[in-house]
Amino acid sequence: MKLGEAIEQILVESGLTISAFSRKVGYSRQYIYELLKSKDTGFTRKIQLDTLKKICDATDYSLERLLADIDYIPKPKTDVSPNTIIVVKKSGEKGYYALSEHDATLVEGIAKSLSKLEKARD
Repeated sequence: MKLGEAIEQILVESGLTISAFSRKVGYSRQYIYELLKSKDTGFTRKIQLDTLKKICDATDYSLERLLADIDYIPKPKTDVSPNTIIVVKKSGEKGYYALSEHDATLVEGIAKSLSKLEKARD
C-alpha cells in the first residue's frame, strides 16, 4: 500500500473531515492533501517518522500497523491459530508455540496472577 492510501485509510477510520483531521494532527490541509494525492500520482513523498507518529497518536491508529501497511516493516502474522502463544526474545525474534487446551488454560492463569502481582506492587 502506498503512503497516500494508508493516510486515506486512517482518515476514513477516524471519521474526520480533512479539515478536522489536519487540525488534529497539526498540519495544514494542503499538506494532508499532498499526502493523499500521492496515492493517485504514484509520487512517493518522503516523510519523517515523527510525522507518522503524530498522525497515529492523533487518530489512535497503531504506528506499527501503519508502518506495516506501507511495507516499511513486515506485516505481523495473522494466521495464528487459537491457543498459540507468541514469545518475543530480547533480540526481537518471535517464536510461535501451539498449546493444548489444558496448557493454554495454565498459561492464562499464570498471566492473570502476574498481572495481579504487578498491580499490587504499584
